[in-house]
Amino acid sequence: MGSVKREGDAELIQRALAGDQEAYRQILEKYRRQVLSLVWRMVSNKEEAQDLAQEAFIRAFRSLHTFDTSRSFPAWLFRITTNLCVDHYRRKKLDTVSLTIESDGEERTREFESPELSPDEAYEEKSESEGLERMIRSLPAAYRIVILLRHQSDMSYDEIAEALNLPLGTIKARIHRAHKMLKEKIERWG
Repeated sequence: MGSVKREGDAELIQRALAGDQEAYRQILEKYRRQVLSLVWRMVSNKEEAQDLAQEAFIRAFRSLHTFDTSRSFPAWLFRITTNLCVDHYRRKKLDTVSLTIESDGEERTREFESPELSPDEAYEEKSESEGLERMIRSLPAAYRIVILLRHQSDMSYDEIAEALNLPLGTIKARIHRAHKMLKEKIERWG
């Protein structure tokens, strides 16, 4: 997200803060598709995604006065959106599978999301893009969000770190790990 885009966003934000309803509409139009796509990929339910995307904009517009225009607006908006999705997951308490791992003499239990599709449904997926989308959706939320922000929203590592309020090293490690997990899934799938 380059500086030209940020300057345009800063102007829109200033107009919106001054009460210009058209500026709010332009911000919504500019980012609606990206936010909806991001949320849909996080929750995999069209109706929930629409509701959550709408809620993300409501929260963003209510907090617009707190936005620092020297920063990336998309990163700020995606942070609000991802936090909303994480809250949604916590409320929904998705089905999980427990896996106990023994490492260095210690047992650790980890929770993993259950696959959304049955084996029969997974077999019916025909196109490679659908298969890849499914694989991305099956990643744990922390890895899925960094992949979506990096590859779907075209955000830089720095912007992702800012959006998620995480250290840059953590973002790099998560993206690397997510790529590795996807590679393993692709090898098993193919």
